[in-house]
Amino acid sequence: MQEHINNVDASGISDVQSRPNRRVRILTMLVLGIALTWVAGYWIRQGEIIALSAQMTEAVPSIPGLAALLLLAALNPLIRRLPYVRDLSHGEIILVYLFVTVGTFMFACGVTRFLIATVSAPWYYTTPTAPIDEIAPFIPGWLSPSEGIYHKWLYEASPTGEVPWEVWRIPIAVWSGFFLLFGGTLLCLMVLFSEQWIEHERLVFPLVRLPLQVLGDEGGVPLFKNPITWIGVGLAATLNIFLMVRAVYFGGPQGTLNFDLASGITDYPWRYLRPMTIDLRPDLIGLGYLISTELSFSIWFFYLFQKAQAIIMAMSGYRLGGMPFPQEQGIGAYLVMGVVLLWKGRQVFRHAWGAIFHPERGKNDRFPYRLALIGLIVGTIGLLLFFIFAGMVPWLAALYLVILLMVGMVYGRLRAETGVPILWAFPYGQQHKVLWNFFGQEGIVPRTADLRSPTIFAMLGFLSRGFFPTVSGYQIEGLHLGERTGVSWQKMVATLLIAIVVGSVFSFIFHLQPYYQEGGVGLRGGIWGDRTAQQEYAQVLRAADMPAPPDTPRIIATLTGGGLVAAISAARNYWFGFPLHPIGYVLAGAFGHKLWGPFLVVWICKTVLLRYGGSGSYLRALPGFLGFAVGHFITAGLIWGSLGAALGGPFLRWGVWFG
Repeated sequence: MQEHINNVDASGISDVQSRPNRRVRILTMLVLGIALTWVAGYWIRQGEIIALSAQMTEAVPSIPGLAALLLLAALNPLIRRLPYVRDLSHGEIILVYLFVTVGTFMFACGVTRFLIATVSAPWYYTTPTAPIDEIAPFIPGWLSPSEGIYHKWLYEASPTGEVPWEVWRIPIAVWSGFFLLFGGTLLCLMVLFSEQWIEHERLVFPLVRLPLQVLGDEGGVPLFKNPITWIGVGLAATLNIFLMVRAVYFGGPQGTLNFDLASGITDYPWRYLRPMTIDLRPDLIGLGYLISTELSFSIWFFYLFQKAQAIIMAMSGYRLGGMPFPQEQGIGAYLVMGVVLLWKGRQVFRHAWGAIFHPERGKNDRFPYRLALIGLIVGTIGLLLFFIFAGMVPWLAALYLVILLMVGMVYGRLRAETGVPILWAFPYGQQHKVLWNFFGQEGIVPRTADLRSPTIFAMLGFLSRGFFPTVSGYQIEGLHLGERTGVSWQKMVATLLIAIVVGSVFSFIFHLQPYYQEGGVGLRGGIWGDRTAQQEYAQVLRAADMPAPPDTPRIIATLTGGGLVAAISAARNYWFGFPLHPIGYVLAGAFGHKLWGPFLVVWICKTVLLRYGGSGSYLRALPGFLGFAVGHFITAGLIWGSLGAALGGPFLRWGVWFG
């Protein structure tokens, strides 16, 4: 009897008796995930590309994925009443939720939309001062159509309104394969770190609690059966209705509630505090409640610390534009933290390396570390060859790839430890810029007419200015959700990888159709990222004519960021109770201007609750904060975004972005 119980999987089906039925169930979940992703594609096309009513795919979790979770959770009681049909297990719902979340992640402005703009801009945006069409031929035909007329139609509509699929077929296949290879490589990294982070360090995975609370897997009352949840939902709805009315009828600003705290400051040196905006986003406040007080304190403390740096530098006579270069400090902090993570995880890599040659050593591993290491090696080599065959010189391709993988790895750690609910929580564009800063334009652009390598480097800049490497956040959370709901690693890994490919192909389809029918420049959403792409290619031409040397101030800022995060980490190791967390510094340098305000509010709320009510008060208030976040997603994303997509007009006067 006990053996039979042990052989029952998360779906409630016996391994011994129901393997064929279980395969059918898994195939059904796959088909359901694909179908929901396809349906979401129509919603995204109208809401983000055509009408631009809300950037739903920027939210964490993706609003279409959250909608799928809520839909299945609501329908499940009805499904179990149908004859000959068993209701969905929590593990099956989680698989569909993750599939739709990752699949629609590929639709986002920072992934496929940005890629299309990047591979098409050189053929369309060319001026006498920046004739970037001169370097367009350096982009291989297997990455982008090679004739300018197809790109002109992309921006201005084709004569028939039809998509020239024959010229896009190979690029779509190649880029979808590239995303699969890149995503698979990141997933192998997450698998290698999974046991260390889940079991040994016991990271809290804050965002995992949201779907588990919705399904009632956290113990106690399910999220939407708790009355405190509805208080949070009501507050979010009230706030959003106020902002909607203000924008639609009184010409108020778009977005969430924000205040510029330094708008009236003009005196020297205090004017260097500007800009200093506090953005009170319900999703960041609600989900930020899940992280520790030391982390929330560190985030806003280090943001203000950077403002103090700017004032001190100005008073000392240094008045360089962009100082104190927080993004450059951020990439230095990111890379040093990546080195620290690799050092801490060295035992896993050593064990996996030994298991490659002695498979018996890995038989008892919870995760297939041997296969993950092989996948990491093969994936890294494959990506490197992709960069090189596209046209980059090997040394530049290798350095850029290492930086991209390091940033993806660290972002996965940030999601596991802090649950920071934002895809842009990395130093924007710095994976790319750090190489320009350190080597200078003269080191990257050759003094010849062959500009193939810097052109491909500019094209692949979408990987640093977009957020595809942050898919690692969903991957590590997916592995943890699999542990919590009894889904095997094989099913979870397959779900996460298939979702990338399906999402990529669907995304190309749902983007290219409106672009060629209406013309990208005529859509309200436009072709996101086209201006950034122009700047990247124009920089290559400028560097070929007049190369600039390495940027010393930004190099110093990068090294300072790395040194500070190393010093903070060392202080925590040697000084018990040290109040500052290195991740707080990393996030402040990455996206601090959006994070510091909500996390200041969260820190105050949690400090008061824990001091005067103890852990009991904190836990009782948790559903309310989660409801505040979910209520924002529902009212601003699901409802308002759908109204804007379907009706347009006044519903487009208030747009909300989740990035």
